[in-house]
Amino acid sequence: MVRGSARERPRVTALFKPHRRLMEELGEEFEVTFFRGRLPPPEWVSKNLPGSSALIVAPYHVVSDELLDIAGKSLKLVVIYGSGHDKVDLRAAESRGVCVANCPDSIAEAVADHAVGLLLALVRGIVRGDSYVRGGEWVGTAAPREFIGRTISSLTIGILGLGRVGAAVARRLAGFGARLVYWSRRRKPEAEKLAQMRYCPNPHCVAREADAVVITLALTPETRGLVGKDFISAMKEGAYIVNVSRGEVIDEGALVKALREGRLGGAALDVFSNEPIGPDNPLTRLENVVLTPHIAGYTWEAMEGAAVEAAQAIKDCLLLGRPPSNALNPGTCADTCEPLI
Repeated sequence: MVRGSARERPRVTALFKPHRRLMEELGEEFEVTFFRGRLPPPEWVSKNLPGSSALIVAPYHVVSDELLDIAGKSLKLVVIYGSGHDKVDLRAAESRGVCVANCPDSIAEAVADHAVGLLLALVRGIVRGDSYVRGGEWVGTAAPREFIGRTISSLTIGILGLGRVGAAVARRLAGFGARLVYWSRRRKPEAEKLAQMRYCPNPHCVAREADAVVITLALTPETRGLVGKDFISAMKEGAYIVNVSRGEVIDEGALVKALREGRLGGAALDVFSNEPIGPDNPLTRLENVVLTPHIAGYTWEAMEGAAVEAAQAIKDCLLLGRPPSNALNPGTCADTCEPLI
C-alpha cells in the first residue's frame, strides 16, 4: 500500500504494516509504502524497495547484502522497529554508507512486564493450574502438592544483561522484595542503587547465586550459547530460567536435557533458536516449561511508541541531517544523514 503520491518526496518503505502513528508523525513530507503482512514476497520487495531513502524493518526481518543491493544507492537509513538488531548486517550497511538505528525505548517496559509475567507463571504453576481446572481434574477441596510454588520475595533472582529491559525488570522485581544480582558487559552503579542490586563479575556468578535467571541480553558473538551446559551446571538445582532476549543465547539442547533430568525447576521462554517452533520441538512436550510466541514486546503502547521512535529517527536523519539518537553505527550516520527536503 502507498500513502501519498508526490514522487519527489523521499520514499520510506516498511516490510510490514506499522502502527498508523508512523504516518501521522511523518506527515506529508514523506511517501510511505508498506506491506500488509509480516514477510513480503521477493517480488514485492524488488518492486517497492528500489529508490527508497529509508527502510523500516521488524527485528525478525533479515537485512542482508542482497536486500541492500536491491535497495540501491538511494537508501540512506534502515530503522529497526524494536530493539534487536542481530538480523541486520551492520558491516554491509556501513560499507554502503547506510545509517542503521533501532527503537529500544518503546518496547522495554512491555518486554519487562512479560518477563515478570513469565516468571510468575513459572514459579506459581499458573499455566499448569489453568489446564488442571479446565481439564476437570480439580475434584478435591485442595489442589495437590505439585502446585506448591515459590514466593518471589524469598528468591534471589539473577539478571543477565542490564540494558533498558534488564533495568526495567529489576525495578519490577525490587517491588516484589526479591534479592537481585546481575551481570552486564558494563557495570551500572546507578541502577544498582535504584533496585538494590549486587553486581556479579561474570555470568557464572549469577548462575551460582540465583534461584531464577532472567535473560535480557542482546545477541552477539560473545552471548551466543552463553547459557549452555557449563552455565546450567553451575545453577542451583531446581532453579528457573526466563528468556525474553534472543533464543540463540541459550543452548536449547542443554536446556532440554537439564529440564528432562529435573536439574532445573523449569523454564519460561518467549524466544527460540528457530522461530516459529513446531509441535515436534521437545520443549513443547515438557510440563515444566511455559512458552509464548515471541510476544514480549507486543502491546498497543509499545507498537505506537515504536512508530513515534521510528518516525523521529527518519526525521532526524533525512530532514534535520543528524544521526538518530539510537544510531547503531553513529559514524556512518554522521556521514550519511542529510536533509532531503
